[in-house]
Order: sequence, then structure tokens, then C-alpha cells
Amino acid sequence: MGDIPYAFRTFRRAPLTALTIVVTVGLGLGLVTTLFTILNLVLFRVDDVRNPGELFGVERPRMANGDRVRLTRPQFDAIRRETDVFAASFAMLPDIDTRIDGRMMSATLVTGNFFEVLGVAAARGRALTVDDDANAEPAVVVSHRGWMRIFAGDPGAMGRRLLVNGVAFQIVGIMPEGFRGLDVGAPDLWAPLSTLAQFRPIHRGHEDAVGLDIVGRLKPGMSRRKALAGLIVWDSGANASPASDRSARITLEPRNGTIPQPTEALIVFTPLFFACGLILLIGCSNVANLLLARGLSRQREIGIRLSIGASRWRIVRQLLTESLLLALAAAAVGFFVSRIALSATVYAVSSTLAPELAETVRLIVPDADWRVALFLVGGAAASTVFFGLAPALQATRLELVRTMHGEIARMARPSRLRGALVGVQVTASTLLLICAAVFLRSALASSAADPGFRTTDTVVVEVLNEQMRAKMIDAVRAEPSVSAFAASWPDVLHRPQAAIAGGDRDKATVRYRFVSPDYFSVLGIDVLRGRAFSQAERNANAAVVVIAESLARELWAGGDAVGRIMRLEPDPDADSKRDGDLPLPVRAATVVGIARDVAGYRLSDFKEANVYVPVGVAEAGTTLTVRVHGNPDMARLALVRTLTAVDPNMGQVITMRTLARLETYFLQVAFWSTLVLGALALVLTLSGLFSVLSYLVEQRTKEIGVRVALGATARDVGALVVSQTLRSVAIGLAAGAALAAGAGIVLMATAAAERIGPIVRLFDPVAYAASVACILAACLAAAAIPAARAVRVNPIAALRQD
Repeated sequence: MGDIPYAFRTFRRAPLTALTIVVTVGLGLGLVTTLFTILNLVLFRVDDVRNPGELFGVERPRMANGDRVRLTRPQFDAIRRETDVFAASFAMLPDIDTRIDGRMMSATLVTGNFFEVLGVAAARGRALTVDDDANAEPAVVVSHRGWMRIFAGDPGAMGRRLLVNGVAFQIVGIMPEGFRGLDVGAPDLWAPLSTLAQFRPIHRGHEDAVGLDIVGRLKPGMSRRKALAGLIVWDSGANASPASDRSARITLEPRNGTIPQPTEALIVFTPLFFACGLILLIGCSNVANLLLARGLSRQREIGIRLSIGASRWRIVRQLLTESLLLALAAAAVGFFVSRIALSATVYAVSSTLAPELAETVRLIVPDADWRVALFLVGGAAASTVFFGLAPALQATRLELVRTMHGEIARMARPSRLRGALVGVQVTASTLLLICAAVFLRSALASSAADPGFRTTDTVVVEVLNEQMRAKMIDAVRAEPSVSAFAASWPDVLHRPQAAIAGGDRDKATVRYRFVSPDYFSVLGIDVLRGRAFSQAERNANAAVVVIAESLARELWAGGDAVGRIMRLEPDPDADSKRDGDLPLPVRAATVVGIARDVAGYRLSDFKEANVYVPVGVAEAGTTLTVRVHGNPDMARLALVRTLTAVDPNMGQVITMRTLARLETYFLQVAFWSTLVLGALALVLTLSGLFSVLSYLVEQRTKEIGVRVALGATARDVGALVVSQTLRSVAIGLAAGAALAAGAGIVLMATAAAERIGPIVRLFDPVAYAASVACILAACLAAAAIPAARAVRVNPIAALRQD
């Protein structure tokens, strides 16, 4: 126990050193903890629900393209009726956006036993019950977030009614602050799943086809393996799909976190953890170098303790105790750094998102819990080993006779360990800055890329209430800022597939889109040969199609595709039917036109169709694409005002320019993130390099004086100082560039390569060269001050030193 008081006395003798170590390590720990706090929010932490480890989600494996395959309400009822693996289970449909009182709100639809299964009570009023599933007067429960957004925290909100697509919902309860259900962020409200048709009129009449999230609480004594076996037996019965693989049709995933796919979250967060871990690594390297230098200044003290009988392990333990105390103090600093970083991140994202997107994004500053505290303590312990163990071992490796005469300090030379630490720092800085340069040039290339259709003056209007579609269309037609509009399905972020037969191919997989006749002119997509659809053909059953020029060349390489016949049918290998899909008619169709190829938004996985099928603007489920006059943002606001007067619960209205900017926005986020981390890494590296060289100049003052006395020039002395770390810097630059290239090779081998390849140039030589040149220049600048100090050494004064 005497190690701790002795450590504090040591800190009082060198307070600046202790403060430097705490701040340096705390900064790195804070950045890593920031990411862990977010990961804890989306993966590990649930709100105060009863026994979260008993909750499991019933799911099907994702398709090859990543789309989820959800079970339906009849299948949920069958699981409850025909299996005995769950003590209780519920179904939910999250992320239902609707406009209430002119403001976009988010809802989660749940079965009435949702709150009962989770074991959570309302803070005010009551939670939903099974009776609310069939109640003639629909009820809703609002979250604390929704309570503040809609009613500004008014206690009188209880009993009020919210109008959703013409149906009044009574507020029966307000949930506790911080409760999110099983979502990453709390929705504004929870409503009974039986009211799906009110929130999504397009689903009216076929609610049983909508995919749901199903979560159950295992019965006492029921293991996950046994429960899964029971579900597989059930799934292999009448519910089985003959074309599917029975061994992998259903899975049982833990839902003690807020997202059902922990592996995907880890894939996303791993590179971020790696980047922030590099900052911590650089900080620890700086501290290790500092402790190595400090160990030399304490050699006499350590030598005396060894000479009077202290064991080497006893002194190492004392030095590690000092390092651990400093690391724990750094953990406290890291906690505050993480809170500041999280708040800054939320503010930055909220303030840079387009207004029409910001209102639908649920951003919060995650709270810290015991997992975050445990992570900080573990990080402090790991940091102690990294920056404290090697200097402690080095400091106790002494020749006692020379140490007692004070000779070791004067004979000190640059050690391999010190050079290795500098190399590690330069490697990390190089890797991060290369990534930042790649993202910057990719963002610039993306902003200059042409998606192939009009984005500057087009607005997308989502129609939620099909009963109001005719009035919505009339309102759009009457709006003065509108010059033309068309309908299409699906939205720009989906790309359904179909199988076609015809031409030189027996069968091919294509991307199709339902479009109205004006679609091509509204979006500026040229029809190169033939014609677009006529007004008489605005029917999904019309036996005509327009295809992209690349598909025409593929199918009829030897002739004109116009007038040819192809057969369309649903692709059995494509993703499963999504909610609200329009049926693709199975029929032979005549190619009436060849349209120009459209690139689309490549990073967001949107590629324009290569087969267009006709549809009318009155078709349910279609989205309106509107061309406007003047400023599209002002036109969007005018459309929102006009359409809200027609339908207060209308859907999203967003400019195509905003959708186009999303691709660049994500790259800009990646650029600024890596730039901040890279700049921070470079600053820490330069400070460490400066400290090392300054210390070496101080330790070698007498030697430098001798060299000057013997005729060494200022250039020779400067080169001597710079050369001390030049080799380590060169190795670090090469290693950092190699790691960046290696990461690019690994990424190009993944499924993401096709999406990012056209935009993100992972092996951009300009980005590599600029980053290496920047770091090399910075390192030389950092070495210039110690070198200049060495040049000014007075040889007479140096030779007179003891």
C-alpha cells in the first residue's frame, strides 16, 4: 500500500510531467470511449426492461443483397399458437414516418402486449394493452421525446387526440425519459399494430402481407438451442417454402440490444475503433518516450534503491503503480472528452443535414452506463501496460557502479525502443491522413459526378394516404411553382429485379421501374431511339416497355431492339416482396423505346432501372417526381404548405438535389472524421518527435560541443540531430502507406467494392503522395527547432559540464 502515497509524492515533484501524461492518454481514451458509447447504445444496452437476456428475435437470414426477410402477422400468430418456446411474444413494425400537425413524426406499431412483455410501465397514464388492439377508439403512447416535440412537455397532453390520416388517436400514456423500446432512438409514439391501415393506407386490405419484427421471451429453462430447434420444426411444416434451404430458413437472434444484427454493427465500427485506437496508440507512444526519458533522470534514485536491497520487481511494481494511477486519472479525463465529442458530433450532424432529412433523424447524445465505465477502466489498464511496462523495465536495467557515479545519463544514446515508438506514431499518422486525402478527393469526384438525370429542379413527393391521392395530384398540378410531374415506383433507394427472356439471352436479370409517360421528360432522361410511353399506355398491363441502351446492346447486339419482344416475370432469386410492392405483370412486351443509360447514386446503392414499365400517376403506391420553377428549396416548402392543407398527414417531400448530396455527404463525414483524427495524430506525433529530439540534444550537449570544437559545421550538427529519427520517420511513412494500400486491397475484396469502386479511389496516387509529403515536411519542421538549438551549443560551455 505504500506504493500509492509514494507515487503521489513523485507526482508533486514533477506535476507538469504528470499532467502531460494524463491529458495525452485521456485524449486517446476519450475518442475510443466515444465510439464504444455509441456501440453500447446500438448493440449492448437496452432500457430498463425485465430480464433482457431472455429476449430473442425470430428472423430469417438476409438475402445476398442485404435485404431483410421478415415474417408476417399470420406467421407470428402461428408461432404463438403452434409452438411452446416463448413465455410471451410480440410483433412490431418500427420506423413508420407520418406527418402529424405538419411535422414529420416517427411511430412504432406494436401488438398490445409489447410493454407487458418488456415489463415497462408508463411514467404518466398507462401503456398499451391487448384491449387496445381491438379498441374502437385507437390509442397511442408517446415517448418522452415525442411529448417534448409535440406538446413541449405539457402535463395536459394526457387524453388529447392526434389526427393520423383522418383518424383520431387518444394519448393514453407517456413513457419514461430514456425509454426507447428496442429501437436505437425513441420513436415519437407507439400505436397498436392493428392500426397499420391508418398509418399506411396503402396496406389497407393486405395487412397480413406486411413483414414484422417478432420478439419473444423464452420460457424458464428453455435454452436458445432447444427453442431454435422447435422453431425449425415449426418452419419445416406447412409454413415451409420448397425452394428455400430448410437448414437456414429461420434463426433466433438475441435482442438484449437495440439492433438485431450485431455482426453488421461490429463491421461498421471496427474501422472507426481502429482509427481512434491509433490516436490512443500514438498518445501511449508519446508517454512511453516521456517515461523513458524520465527514467534516465531517476536512475540515481533507482540505483540507490537497488543497492540497498530492493528487488527489481519491487521497483517495477512501483513504477507501474505510478503509471496506473496516471492512467486512471486519464480515464476520468477521457470520460469528459467522450461527452464533449458526442455532443459535438450530434450538433455537427444535426446542423449539416438538409432540413427535410433532419426532421426525420433521431439523434441523441447517448448516456454512459456501467459498461462504459468498465470499458474506461479496462482501457486505462491496457494503456498502463503499453506505455508503462517497457519504460519500467528499461529504467531498472542498470549498472549500479556507473549509476552511482552519474555516468549513465551522460552516455545515453537513442535506443531502438525510442526509435520504434516514433516509427509507430508516424505510421499511424500516415495511415489516417492518407485515408482523409482519399475521402476528400472522392467527395470532390462524387460532387462532380452526373447521376444521369435532373437533380437541380426536381422534388420527390411521397403519397401515404391513397384515399387522398386524387386531391394531392390536383394540388400538385395547381401549384404555381410546378411545371411538370410524373409518377414512379419504387423510390430512388430501391431497385427491384425481374427476369426477362428475349434476344440473344435465354434469361437475364434486370432492374425494373414503373414510370408514367412523363417520367423521362421530367427527369431529363433521353429516349435515344423509338419513343416513350404514350398517355394511352399509362397502365401496368400495357404490353410495352422502354429499355436502357446497355441492355439493348446486350440482348440484341446485331440489330435494333425497337419492336422486339421480351418476356418479363418476377425474379425468383431476387429479394423478397417488400411492403407495398406493385405487382409485376408476367407477360410478353414490345420494346417501344431505347433510353439513355443512367448512372444513379452509386454509393447509396441506387442504380436507375434498365427496364421501364408503364404506370399512371393515379396508381396506388407510386411516388410523384415534380419539376419546379426557381429555387427548389422554396418550391419544396410551397408544396409542403399546399399539400398539408389537403392532407395534414402527408408523407415526405424532399428535393432530388438533397438526395444527390447524400452521396457526397457521407464521404464528407468520412473525410472530416479522418482529417480530425489524422491531424490530431500528426500533432501528437510531432510533439513526441520534438520532445525526443529536444531530450537527445540536451543529453548529448557535451558530445556536440566536442564535435564543434573539432571542426564540425552547423550543417553537420543539424544533420546529426535530424538523422537521429529520420530512419524511424522513413520506416513509419512506408509502413503507413503500405497499411493504407493493404486496407484498400481488403476492402476491394468485399461486397462493397462494386458500390464504392466508381467513386472512392482507394489507391489514388495523388492522395498518397500529398499525405506522405505533408507528414515528411511536418516532421522536418518539428526537428528544425532542436537542430537549431544544437547548432547554437557553445563548445567551451559544453566541455565544462560535469
